[in-house]
Amino acid sequence: MSRLKNLYTQLVVNRRPELDGWLRAYKNFTAQVALVRDALAEGGHLADKATYAQTRWASATDPWHEFSSDLLRRPNGVTTVGRSILTKENLVKLRDDRDFRAALEALILTPAADTFAAFGTAWEAACKRLGIGRNPLLVNRTASACTLEVSSTVNNADFESVYSWLVDEKLMPEAPDRQGGWYARNAHLMRWLRQEFEDSLERRETDAHTLSSFVWQLCANMASPFQLKRQLIRYGAPGTGKTFSALRDTRLRFDIWKSEFGSGSELSHEQCCQTVQFHPSFGYEDFLEGLRPLLRGDGTSQLVLQNGIFKQLCIGAGKWERDVYRIMGHGADLCRRWDQLRVAALLAYRDQLSAPYWQPVFDADPDTRVADAVPPFFLIIDEINRAELSRVLGELMVCLEYRGPVNAIATQYAQLNNADTGMLPMADGTYKFFVPHNVYIIGTMNTIDRSVESFDLALRRRFAWQRIDPDLHLLRYHLDSHAASWAGLAASLEKLNAAIRTHELLGEDYQIGHAYLMHLPYSRGLTLSEVKHRIWDDSIGPLLEEYVRGSGPAKDQLAAFAAAFGVQ
Repeated sequence: MSRLKNLYTQLVVNRRPELDGWLRAYKNFTAQVALVRDALAEGGHLADKATYAQTRWASATDPWHEFSSDLLRRPNGVTTVGRSILTKENLVKLRDDRDFRAALEALILTPAADTFAAFGTAWEAACKRLGIGRNPLLVNRTASACTLEVSSTVNNADFESVYSWLVDEKLMPEAPDRQGGWYARNAHLMRWLRQEFEDSLERRETDAHTLSSFVWQLCANMASPFQLKRQLIRYGAPGTGKTFSALRDTRLRFDIWKSEFGSGSELSHEQCCQTVQFHPSFGYEDFLEGLRPLLRGDGTSQLVLQNGIFKQLCIGAGKWERDVYRIMGHGADLCRRWDQLRVAALLAYRDQLSAPYWQPVFDADPDTRVADAVPPFFLIIDEINRAELSRVLGELMVCLEYRGPVNAIATQYAQLNNADTGMLPMADGTYKFFVPHNVYIIGTMNTIDRSVESFDLALRRRFAWQRIDPDLHLLRYHLDSHAASWAGLAASLEKLNAAIRTHELLGEDYQIGHAYLMHLPYSRGLTLSEVKHRIWDDSIGPLLEEYVRGSGPAKDQLAAFAAAFGVQ
């Protein structure tokens, strides 16, 4: 699968429930504009009431006013208006301007580069003539409502960012006319996407609206070019899918690497991803290294230095950086610029980098960053806040921030390391440890769990933090697809969580996650009321009872929550 299609999976397919409402509104509005186009093709005009006979504006007293308001002023499903606000008074001035209305009719009837340019000219002239702000974003938004030849990314700066990124990353060729404006470059991008997704379009696995939304999702994720942060904490209420999304995202990130660079590699996601659950007795010896008993053949045991789960992962992930670091006379300098190091810079040392795992790197384009060509490795730490973190991580707090072999450190058991347990051999015969650049750490935590100390500030700043809240979009999408008769559960959960958020002793951290209402083991023959009572009795009720235990009139509070959920 191509990198572009992997990005589509990451940004659209995996987020379909979140995008579903927007896509429905987008499709609905463009379909309504198409009905207006049909009426114009039969000789109608925008100011004629008959033009809207088949549309949702048919019953309005002044359908032209309502249509123009939706097209030019209100959020309409294509995109928001952002800061380009058109007042009611200015809208009236524009829609009564004959030249402006004629240009808009031409754009709706035959959307193309020339009618778009003529509409832009008419817009500018009318705004100047009538003393109205230009609002160029609205010109682009109007075109996006009239045709799927251009995407719904209507802000010029946003569109240019994603367009340039696709060209720079060699995911799309530059348009023949490099000086073309928003419409021409946007049309080029959409033609390219339709070509790349031709098979999916034929199989109806995607459509033009979804490809248009893909452009916006690419733009919205430009700040972190489609990579996980190297250290990330996903936190929130229980049952919000934090661990599930971590596994999904790591697999997709690995698949992106595999499709671009690792087609000939035998590495799998399972080999590159480890999952561990922290608990109060989990320590440094389990995570990095320590003396642990090893059973010998005669039935006796002996304390032997053994690597923990994280060190073993780092040894596998760090062999590329370790090899480069050991290049005589140049290794340290090459490693210092690892994030910007290009494959071309290593070609002179290929005889020293001859291990089989280097082959995918040297098969890549010489201008490729080495950091992109080596495979990613992942550690998912479930319930990260349930262990005593300062004891588990020890001196690793430094390594997480200062990565690579040039920042290697001596661990607590450095003097006991040997060729079997050591990571980076030094000239004096000792071994040091470092965290490779291609290791990603995702921790998950339930914010209501106060059984252990909170993250201290020094550790907190070394992680990016991402709050995961109950996803009603996902729940509705799941219920609509698998249990339509229970679709009302989403509204019930929304009301219950609203009551929890405003409760004086609970708050948003105690909300009920959407996972509690998914993949339910009950008979599909149950009514909505019956299944709500089952869920309440089996899981939600006992959980809330535990939350409010010892906090006063618990029965009254539970009764209020039950009423909000709809089981009383």
